[in-house]
This record gives sequence, structure tokens and C-alpha cells, in this order.
Amino acid sequence: MPALIVRVRARTEIDEAFEWYRARSPGAASDFLDAVDQALTLIAEAPERFPVVRGRLRRLLLVGFPYAVYYKLYPRSISVVGVIHGHRHPDTWLERAAP
Repeated sequence: MPALIVRVRARTEIDEAFEWYRARSPGAASDFLDAVDQALTLIAEAPERFPVVRGRLRRLLLVGFPYAVYYKLYPRSISVVGVIHGHRHPDTWLERAAP
């Protein structure tokens, strides 16, 4: 199984979303982190399961939250490059499709 690497930018996006939810509802913040953890587990277990959106870039939609996890699959690793709100401009994730 390829190694799962969460890039700094993706980790920052997770942290920012968590803080946003925490300011409004600690329970929702906890649920958000659970959804992210579940998504990362699914990606690690079956990275080819989720659709390619451009080039190597794949996407998994979070359950219960308007976010998607964007990642690139390589022979020896899975690189999580973003956790992005669904209403963000597509350029936000398209720029991460570059090799």
C-alpha cells in the first residue's frame, strides 16, 4: 500500500476549517475531523476508487460537509494536496493538478 502524505497546505486547510466549525459548534468541529479521518482512511485503503478530476488529481467528497479531499496517486505514495470547500473557485484545486 502506498504511503499517505498530507501536504502542509492541506493540513493548513483542515486546521482552518476545523477552527471555523469550532467557533460555531465544537460538536461540528469534532464531526468534521472525523469525516476527514474517514476520508483519509478510505483513500489509503483504495486510492484508485475515487474519480480523477484532472491529470493525476483525484477527489473524494467529505460525508456531511461541503469539502472535498484532493490527492495525487503515485506508485509509492498518495499525496493529499488539498481539503477545499465546494464553493471555492475551481482554480483553487485546478492549480494543484499540475505535476
